[in-house]
Amino acid sequence: MYKSPHWDVALWETHETEDDCTLVIRTNNGRVFYCQISPSRFLQSPTFKDQYFRCLNLLRSGEEEDDFYMEDACDWLSKPFESLIARLAPCTLKRPRDELPTLAEYLFPPHFVCSLSATDEKLDTFELDSQNHDWGSPMIFVKRDFSDDLDRWTQSYHPNEVAICYDNPRDVLIKPPKRVVISGRDGNRVECFFKRFNTSFGPEHAKTELNTHKRIAEAHLPPPPKTFIGHLHGVVRDGNGLAGMLFTWINNKGVLSKARADQSTVQLKARWATQIKDTLEILHHQNIIWGDAKAENILIDMDDNAWIIDFGGSYTVGWVDKDKAGTVEGDAQGLARILDILS
Repeated sequence: MYKSPHWDVALWETHETEDDCTLVIRTNNGRVFYCQISPSRFLQSPTFKDQYFRCLNLLRSGEEEDDFYMEDACDWLSKPFESLIARLAPCTLKRPRDELPTLAEYLFPPHFVCSLSATDEKLDTFELDSQNHDWGSPMIFVKRDFSDDLDRWTQSYHPNEVAICYDNPRDVLIKPPKRVVISGRDGNRVECFFKRFNTSFGPEHAKTELNTHKRIAEAHLPPPPKTFIGHLHGVVRDGNGLAGMLFTWINNKGVLSKARADQSTVQLKARWATQIKDTLEILHHQNIIWGDAKAENILIDMDDNAWIIDFGGSYTVGWVDKDKAGTVEGDAQGLARILDILS
């Protein structure tokens, strides 16, 4: 009997017109299982089929009801694969305790494709041929001239050079990486926040954000307390494949919200308002647009400073109007709504 590693459903994919779904299960010893489930494999199993569609409809809609939650649906769908996971990724696959996992292990793990069938309400899970499986690359790809230009204004790190920090050992290589460490130019450990590029947005979105950070770097903006901006430390890449960005780590209490503002003193809210306004004014003086101006893109550090983050160039409905997105006017609109919750 094989002992199963700790594992969890990392994400799932459903379709509007088809009734199959795919669960992506990650293990804390660095394996990924693409679990493809199709009701066409359910034979004389009405009870199982009914429960499957209950789970599928919940994953599609996100609407939880009758004490049946998203976690319950994921647990029910993934539980049949436990013995298969134990056999293909047994607990014997372990790393030394003092060795941190790398981004390369998270982005490019050994993977398995599997499925399940049901006959007369009895379940069977099995492995499929993974050669024809294509979940897509974990990177976005840019032209050579763009990737070469990155080395002229920022640092580049290979995924093997970026170690991931997890607070809970059970989350290792399961939860998306956030806090990471790299070796700086002087050899010292540098702690960073890893922001992964969203591959579904394509390369243009990533290029827009990187070009904005290039302008910030070249503007030589004054450091705190003059401006509070999440600064790019480097890019994680392999050739012209880009995985994400590294930002200088900011120890923080969380992002700004109406609830946080309501629980804060008048003096503290005034301090945040001044810091945000002053930073944005300096950015605009350099013709740099924030873009997605909203409270959620203000990070409050442990010393109660308000940092502007996220220069992805998008916008959020309710904060910036679509026709004003990517403009000084749009930034002003978002700022006004931020100041409203700080008033």
